[in-house]
Amino acid sequence: MPERIIGQKYPRIGIVDGGVADCLSDWVLDRWDTLADEDTDVEHGTFIGGIVIAGKSANSNTICVEDDGAEIVDIRVLPSEHVADAFQTYYPNGALEFFDEIEMAVADAKAKHGVRIFNLSLNVENPVALDSYSLIAEKIDQVSEDNDVLFVISAGNADDPDTRPEWNIDREIALADLATSRNDGIWVPAESVRSVTVAAVNPPHLTNVVAGAPARYSRRGPGIRAAVKPDVAQVGGSGTSCPINGLGLRSLLPDGSLTTGCGTSYAAPQVAKTLALLDHQIEGDVSRETLVALLLHSAQLPQILNHKSLATVARDLVGFGIPADSHTILEGQENQITLVFASRLMREQQVVFDFTWPASLVGPSGKCRGDAALTLVSTPPLDRRYGAEFVRVDLSASLQQEQITSDGTVSWKGQMEPIYLPGKTDDDPMFEAKQIEHVLKWSPVKAWKLHIPKGRGKSSSWRMKINYLTRAGEAFPDEGVPFTAVLTLSDKKGDAPIFDEMRQSLLSRNVKVEDIRTAARIATRT
Repeated sequence: MPERIIGQKYPRIGIVDGGVADCLSDWVLDRWDTLADEDTDVEHGTFIGGIVIAGKSANSNTICVEDDGAEIVDIRVLPSEHVADAFQTYYPNGALEFFDEIEMAVADAKAKHGVRIFNLSLNVENPVALDSYSLIAEKIDQVSEDNDVLFVISAGNADDPDTRPEWNIDREIALADLATSRNDGIWVPAESVRSVTVAAVNPPHLTNVVAGAPARYSRRGPGIRAAVKPDVAQVGGSGTSCPINGLGLRSLLPDGSLTTGCGTSYAAPQVAKTLALLDHQIEGDVSRETLVALLLHSAQLPQILNHKSLATVARDLVGFGIPADSHTILEGQENQITLVFASRLMREQQVVFDFTWPASLVGPSGKCRGDAALTLVSTPPLDRRYGAEFVRVDLSASLQQEQITSDGTVSWKGQMEPIYLPGKTDDDPMFEAKQIEHVLKWSPVKAWKLHIPKGRGKSSSWRMKINYLTRAGEAFPDEGVPFTAVLTLSDKKGDAPIFDEMRQSLLSRNVKVEDIRTAARIATRT
């Protein structure tokens, strides 16, 4: 167990569960306890607490990527499943009453201790519907917005007979196994679009499973249409025990001894830790949209899933992939620059940010080479009465290059494609449906990519543009829609000084450049 250093500041996380044991008491800021001792089971919550506090020392930096240490608020609200009718005794009106209790605990932790990240490794054993948004997800969204907090939710675990075969290194066999698997969709409230949902992948050091592959128990999306769920994945332990290393993810039992375990419940706290560190390390107020955008922008598909034949299933299994650690997210490299745009889009406005492509990536004729990645996270109005159309405003972004015709006419051409787009769809009669599935139209989270190693176009003038679309008959909210866009320009195969070039270019145009990741202050246009 790491020693808590007096005077040092640590990230703070709320653990919503059945409680954490006294072996972690040095790291507990506060407790919200509604349970009698005889109705308390702290094993699950202690394993989670052990991961956020001592995950790296209990495992390794290839499994738990963040440094040890975190202050936690122990929110003990889930009675032991081993006590007959305990849940009904505490919450006679059912799950919504349970989440009312969580709401009070979250508000208290935020007000007293400034906790903004809450680990919720709990699921209602109901599959997420394709065309309806659950009342519980709606409740979590409301709590998140009212308190300016972020829940990290487990995708849910499939038990026998619904677990899948272990991932096969032969892609055709792996796809066939997925095609024949049933009853393994994500569980409520994993569809919550104001939260981050986490799937599980195998540990890297076991001899009996494929490293980084989706864990056989990890429930998959898509869940409700117009959303990517799960959002990300992390190591959750193996669904098949290894003779040497057990389930491959170590944490604590209530008596303080080490054990191994598996579950999306144990992948989620690793993501919660990264988000809490981002919130802790960024000075001043940072929006929930910015935290989520930075996390998702950093995510990479596990190598085993990084093949075009697996593109569609990969999204349902691991979302945007495995996020980087907080240090990597915030530091970057000299051969790239990341711009963070955090603002609020108002009615009849759009965001336009003009910039010049990095000089070292521009050829004599104006052809631009390199890589770009763009992630957009917004908080649009929701209304579950509309079923699958519950997202009422769609924000979208594009990265456009200047086009000049022979007669001097100037236009702008979008150059990026969605990361999960399988092919051209413009002439398809099902264009709208495929935009929802692949372009993520109506999703509050979107991502695009650009890879032009040989160069493209004849101009170094580019712009990022963000605009919106409303559902038929829907009024754009008077208060606007908050969003964060994260744009990275890079020279992945070289050592071009992208950061310095872009920084000087922005400063020369009187763009205010600040530390973390060069956040540009921008204005909207009507």
